[in-house]
Amino acid sequence: MGDDTVIHFTPGRGQEVETGTFIDLLRVRSSDPRSSTPCLVCSSSLGTADAKEYVRSSCLSCFLAGGDLYRFDYAVSRAQYKSRVRGGTCSLAIANPDEEVVRCAYDLLRTGFGKYDLVKNNCEHFATYCKTGKVQPSEQVRSTVRLVTVGVT
Repeated sequence: MGDDTVIHFTPGRGQEVETGTFIDLLRVRSSDPRSSTPCLVCSSSLGTADAKEYVRSSCLSCFLAGGDLYRFDYAVSRAQYKSRVRGGTCSLAIANPDEEVVRCAYDLLRTGFGKYDLVKNNCEHFATYCKTGKVQPSEQVRSTVRLVTVGVT
């Protein structure tokens, strides 16, 4: 959003880490040294027990919370899309202009994005909707399902 500020969709419970893959999420959660002390930059309290799902604004540092930041590419060629090893890194969809993406994120910050669901309505759905204006299936969920399916057979 500018000035190291991020608007993102979280499952609540004070959980800020919503980037990267499922593996990143487990890695960061298993070694989470954060306290309930509010952030001096964005006033995020990382230890709240609020069970409400919500869209929130926080500083980039709180958002990452030790995790990694990944670039998501839009309007890639079909060949590039098919060749990506890691799901959730690109889309065939065309991105809206930056001003429209920012306006959409601020609108959803005010109105919400529905109930958080890891499979059906997660942070990737939120980001893709802000960027394209369309609700699309989660590539991270798809790649995780493929990984689990291949590992089971």
